[in-house]
Amino acid sequence: MKKQSKGSKKNGIVEPRINDEIRGNYDVRVIYGDPNDGGFNKVVSLYEAKKEAERLNLDIVEVNAKSLPPIMRIVNYSKYLYELKKNLKNKAKHNSETKEIQLTVNISEHDIAVKANKAREFIEDGDKVKVVLKMRGRELSRREVSKKSLYVFVDALSDCAVVENLPKDEGNKCIVYLKKKK
Repeated sequence: MKKQSKGSKKNGIVEPRINDEIRGNYDVRVIYGDPNDGGFNKVVSLYEAKKEAERLNLDIVEVNAKSLPPIMRIVNYSKYLYELKKNLKNKAKHNSETKEIQLTVNISEHDIAVKANKAREFIEDGDKVKVVLKMRGRELSRREVSKKSLYVFVDALSDCAVVENLPKDEGNKCIVYLKKKK
């Protein structure tokens, strides 16, 4: 059985209290394994829960202290932490957002640099960037010439980003998606 400091934060996970860090004389809901396979889910005193965890040679982990009664789980603590980290990593993979940067045809070089720096921050945070070039009037009749500012913008990010798809025309807009370079 291991001893950890209360509420310590490691790798983005607030580690729960375990074993002797949990003190008091109150009832808790204890969960162990799957109730269909010999596990249990019952309300007992904290003392009994600790004794059961000792008997099974496992740790008692505080899952939710705010509920009534508090919820404890009898598990191997290192495996429990591993699962928490794995779930956090998977959640982070699927939580990437798509940020949008808008450009116009007659944008200045300085404005392109400022927007490229902001896009670089988004990309380094793991987000995708949707670059939208808006065209009006005569700019629509000369699309290839009008896309120059879009190409300059994409070239400014070539060190950290890769183009996910070819520029796509949608009405008066041209759209490109950028993602982090591997």
